[in-house]
Amino acid sequence: MKLCLLAPSGYGKSTAIEILKKKYKIKNIKIADPLYELQEEFYKKIGRECNNKQDGELLQFLGVKIRKENPSYLLDTFSNKLNDYKDDINTIITNDDCRTMDYEYLKKLGFKFIKINGFKRDRDDITQANPKLTIEWQNEIPCDYEVDNINDLDEYENNLNMLMEEILNG
Repeated sequence: MKLCLLAPSGYGKSTAIEILKKKYKIKNIKIADPLYELQEEFYKKIGRECNNKQDGELLQFLGVKIRKENPSYLLDTFSNKLNDYKDDINTIITNDDCRTMDYEYLKKLGFKFIKINGFKRDRDDITQANPKLTIEWQNEIPCDYEVDNINDLDEYENNLNMLMEEILNG
């Protein structure tokens, strides 16, 4: 099973994966993994630690630049990582990093899309991503399912578990 979580930054995509890991064998493969690796190298180069925090501004710049110079690089890298799990029927593959231009590719790979409804929580990012850039969250990405992250963490966990039961039994 392959699931793609859709929501703006700070809505609980990574939290959803951590919740699902309590009950299911999950492997999260991010399309943007190469961007995070470059971010880490950038901060090492300038003598600073990023401590697993996101520099939204830098990640956006890198994403746009890489897609301009080699449009298939991020998806090719993602696909190669995905191939490592092609025979593992017990692992649920998740992706919490879909952009509009990635949708058709992920759909062809058999991903189901889950939209997280809620609101942005404060995160301790180095810098925030610019929500006005077209590469960021686009609400027009079609979804197969929706889940609410509106109240507290316990309710979110319950909502996710009920959704997973629906997906697995549907």
